[in-house]
Formats: sequence, structure tokens, C-alpha cells
Amino acid sequence: MNIYKMRKAKILIFILFFPFYFSFSSSKEGAILVEKLNCLACHDFSQKRTGPSFAEIAKKYGTSKKAVEKVAKIIINPPSFMPPFKIPISQAKEVAKYILEEGAKYNKVEENKIYDEYIDLEMQSH
Repeated sequence: MNIYKMRKAKILIFILFFPFYFSFSSSKEGAILVEKLNCLACHDFSQKRTGPSFAEIAKKYGTSKKAVEKVAKIIINPPSFMPPFKIPISQAKEVAKYILEEGAKYNKVEENKIYDEYIDLEMQSH
């Protein structure tokens, strides 16, 4: 393969995957705020505590931009006994983005476990 085709291939790969790198990378600011706001006192990444897990929240709302906005509004003005957080909407969105992305990772892990168990059963039956 000549150098121009290699360069073209690298550029194409970069263009195709670069947007996904940023859309699926967790918010560093969100992680810091989750710690600062003590969210993990009532929530866990994968198991229900006083409040729903991040995985449950992600399963319910998804990870879209609208989901981030919806969860951010809930963080600022929660409908239940969760205390409201007096933070700017921009920070609430960072927290929501972090919660949804981390929760989605746990959901994906769970899906993979179920699939692996299914494959194991299929292999045993043959």
C-alpha cells in the first residue's frame, strides 16, 4: 500500500471515529460534581440504594441529548424526596451526562453477560 493510500485510510478512520470518542467519553466535570454533591450516598453505579442506580436511570432515559436535559432538570428540581441541588443547569447537565453514560456502561456489561450465558448454553446443547 503506498503512503498516500495509508494516509487517506488514517484520515478516513479518524473522521469516522473521532465524533464517537467525544460522544461516549464520560464527563470529567460530571464525575467531579457527582463526588462533590455526594450522589453516591444514595445512588450506586449498578445497584439500587435509597435512589435508583445509574444503570437504572440510563435504562429508563437513554443517553441522548434530550435525556441529558431531562435528567438535569430532575437533578435541579426532583419530584421525590431527593434534595434539590442549587447548581447551574450547565453543571446539572454534566452530572446527568456522567450518570447516563456510566449507567449505560453497566447496562452494556449486563447485556454482554446475558449474551455470554446464552452462548454457553447453546454450546452445551450441541
